[in-house]
Amino acid sequence: MSDPEATDIDRRAQDVVKFGKIKEVDYKRQPPAYRVLIGDENDEDNHNITDWLPAGGMRAKGDRETHFLEKDEKVVLLAEGGELATAQVYPAGTYTPENEDEKETTDKAGVWRKIFAKPKSKGGQDGEGGEGDEGGGEGGEDGGEDGEGGEEDQILGEISYDRNTGDWLIKGIKDKGSITLEGSGCKIVMKDGTITMTAKNLKIEMEENVEIEAGEDFKSTAGSESVHEAEAFVTVAETYLGVDSADDKPQDKVVTEAGPAKQTFAKVG
Repeated sequence: MSDPEATDIDRRAQDVVKFGKIKEVDYKRQPPAYRVLIGDENDEDNHNITDWLPAGGMRAKGDRETHFLEKDEKVVLLAEGGELATAQVYPAGTYTPENEDEKETTDKAGVWRKIFAKPKSKGGQDGEGGEGDEGGGEGGEDGGEDGEGGEEDQILGEISYDRNTGDWLIKGIKDKGSITLEGSGCKIVMKDGTITMTAKNLKIEMEENVEIEAGEDFKSTAGSESVHEAEAFVTVAETYLGVDSADDKPQDKVVTEAGPAKQTFAKVG
């Protein structure tokens, strides 16, 4: 007969590191928590579902960085003394077999890239499970709402930096959502094809050229005074001076010592 103590030691040793996948999530708990499936769920004698285990973050004090795991995500459990009830949950860091068609975010050194994607639907809402589930955690309000099998992955956004070229990229969904940069009393919002800049003072300094291209209308509004200084202004368009509104278009051309100014109009005062 086997020694019970030796059997328990062997069990604990095998349970120090376990691989599984997220079975249920509960983002309303404090801290949020997961239940993890270990083994084959279809084999009654060869699977185990843990109790609720706390979600971890990248930091334990002060600064915080959180990106919660989601249902069916592959994980690894680290259990001190082989006690799964106190295990820590970490992403396994490898793609699961059902996602073999996915590619790594980059294929060369020196490139950091993070992609936010809506996982393929599997016939139900992603992340469903525990009480208070929000279907995908941080940034997951769009996750799995379609609920149809065979749905392709959808890239919701990305941020990347190429050390070799020095290029940064911050990218969102086309025609959806917004990108906001805010700080030091200034704010830049990109939304619905419009860029809005808010600041007490806007100062542009350039060593060479600044080019602004507008598809249709370009509008600049100043509360009191707008001052432009340059050695020369070149305007390839009609310019209206002294008008009261954008709809006011005078018919009298500006006359200079050299003759009528080209495509420049002003109201007669």
